[in-house]
Amino acid sequence: MKTVLITGSIGMILGFAGTLLTLFGGGSVRLEYVEFAVALLLLLVMLIGSYWFVIVEPGKDKEKRPTS
Repeated sequence: MKTVLITGSIGMILGFAGTLLTLFGGGSVRLEYVEFAVALLLLLVMLIGSYWFVIVEPGKDKEKRPTS
């Protein structure tokens, strides 16, 4: 759950920034590069988040309960 919260919040911030740049950017060439960089960062966050979710065991940080 921790993975989803971290990557989800970073993704939401980057998505919101990309949306604001698209709507109110003005259309200059520099802002197009910034929008592209934000989109690449969003893709990177999704890739790392999905990798982290699959590789790291859920509940790894918690103490193991004795089985009785």
